[in-house]
Formats: sequence, C-alpha cells, structure tokens
Amino acid sequence: MRLVTPGDSAPASVNKYLLPGESQVITVRRHPAILMLPVGLVLGGLILAGVLANATEGAGNVIWWGWLALLAWFVWQVADWSVDYFVITNQRMILTTGIITRNVAMMPLAKVTDMSYQRSIAGRLLGYGEFVLESAGQDQAFRTVDYLPYPDQLYVEVCEMIFPAKAKPAPPPPDPVEGVKVQLGEVLGELREMQGRLDTESDPTVADRLRTELRELRDEMERLRGELVGARESGADEGPDGADPGRSRRDDDWDVL
Repeated sequence: MRLVTPGDSAPASVNKYLLPGESQVITVRRHPAILMLPVGLVLGGLILAGVLANATEGAGNVIWWGWLALLAWFVWQVADWSVDYFVITNQRMILTTGIITRNVAMMPLAKVTDMSYQRSIAGRLLGYGEFVLESAGQDQAFRTVDYLPYPDQLYVEVCEMIFPAKAKPAPPPPDPVEGVKVQLGEVLGELREMQGRLDTESDPTVADRLRTELRELRDEMERLRGELVGARESGADEGPDGADPGRSRRDDDWDVL
C-alpha cells in the first residue's frame, strides 16, 4: 500500500503489461478496507456457527463445514486483493484484477478530460477514496476506481500528469545598453558628489585624495561610455527608423563632464 516510483521494483504481474519505453510512475493496491465485508462475514459466520452447533444436535459437522467453506472464500478474496493493482505510467492508467481470469483495463492519459474523487464517511475515517474518470471517447475501459489509498496525494499527482502546468515563457534577455546606462548613472552621481566635496574642502591633503578619486571615477565613466557606444553600434539599442532612442538629457550631462 505504497506509491511506487520509477526507480523501485514493481510486481512482475504489472511489468509484463508495460510497453517498450513505458515506465511506471505510481503503483498501488486497493485499500484493505475492501476486505471489510469478507472479514465481517467470516466473523459473523463463526459466531453463528458456534450458536447453531450448540443449539442443534447432530448437525454440528455440517454447520462447521459450511463455515470452513466461507473461510475458504475469504482466503480467495484476500488472494484476489493481493494481485490487483492500479498503475499509472507516463502514458496511461492500468487497472488489473482477477487471479484465474485476469482482466486488464487501461485508459490513455491523453484521453482523460476530467477526473474527480469521492470520499464517504468511512473512506475519510479509514483513508481511502474513489476516482471518477471522464474520457473524450464514447467507450471507456473503466470509469470508476474505488478503494484507492492515499486519495488526496494520489489525486494531486495524477492531475499533475494529466493536466501538466504550462511552462512559463523565458524572460527576455537583459538589454546591455540599459545595463551600461545604469552604471553610468551611478558613476555620474558619485562624480557630482565628489566634485561638491572637493569645492568645499579646505584641507590640502584631503583635497588631493579627492582629486585622485575623482580622476578614477572619470576614467571609469569613460570606460562605460565606450561600452555604451559599442553596444549602440551593434544595433542593440537602435530604433526602427535608425534613430538613437537611448539619447537623453543625461547623455548631455556626460558629454559636459
């Protein structure tokens, strides 16, 4: 009663129904709650057989043989449950049932148009649910799958396979011209701040240090302006009419400096 991932070993009774290149994604047995009715019948039959055997003289053997037949039927139901699987591969859903007469029903994932699941009060208490499938075709190999364990988790995983999320479009590549403009704007702001400090500085030592830093900022600005010219010449920021839309009042400020 566990979800089987592609790397896990799955029963051979399931593997033989897979196509070449087809891989298992989820494999589960029915929830053991499907055996509640057989268990109840066996226990109830045991109590009833004991009462009747004590109340009836000479028919005890017949009553106990009848209960043993009921017990054999219960063992058959358990064996049948142990070989039934609900399998979801990367291409289809498969439901295998039966021991002597083996039934294999399948539905391609591409044909499933809708899927819901239902949980009764007993299902919510014991942890099982029922899937209801809708197909685009008229004939369906199976429409409902009951007594499925982990219904919430299973429902979400199956829906993700049937209705995969559309991939988000990749963001546009960054504009190299705009990136250089941002850097130039930052350098221009530092230049103006440094020039203002230099104009008001009276200490010669500090003023010499500020002039050195100012020259370095101007060199950095010239380097960035060269990158900007190269990006514009490559056509990264050229308008449809051949004009230069990147030219602005800030460019005039850089020309002045």
